[in-house]
Amino acid sequence: QSLWDSFGRFVEPYASKRPWMIVAGKQEIEGVCTISKGPQPFKAYNARWLMPYHESGSTSNLYYSFDVAGAHIVTLGSYVDFEADSTQYNWLQSDLNNIDRSKTPWVFVVVNTPWYTSSVAYKGEGETMRKSMETLLYTARVDVVFASRVNAYERFVSFLYLFTIVYI
Repeated sequence: QSLWDSFGRFVEPYASKRPWMIVAGKQEIEGVCTISKGPQPFKAYNARWLMPYHESGSTSNLYYSFDVAGAHIVTLGSYVDFEADSTQYNWLQSDLNNIDRSKTPWVFVVVNTPWYTSSVAYKGEGETMRKSMETLLYTARVDVVFASRVNAYERFVSFLYLFTIVYI
């Protein structure tokens, strides 16, 4: 917990002046580096990085959505259950079905683990999530997907549609 507090003090000058809307990554999993289907191992993250998940109808701080400047932003939890019978999947389906494109013509999705990458180190890491959720995003005509696990930029055309991923 002292490392979390140290990081908090480090980013406080920035985080106190600008809104931070973030998505949990692998480094926020405390002691477990797999998808959690049981009690969430994100205790420190959830205590320190409260996102507006209730406002978007989500039951988890690890995935949520919000509208800003003509865009609907969806953040997804790469390390919580995302299969078709999961709470996150059902929430995403409902969230995407309720987007009003006249108010928010742009739809962006943020994930931690990239679904597509040419990086050998991360290749295939997000494949299970991609297989589970990509059709939902395609059907909803999501414009851009941002992934933060790889510090690089890639752009490609998938076999279904233009799909841009920006790694932060």
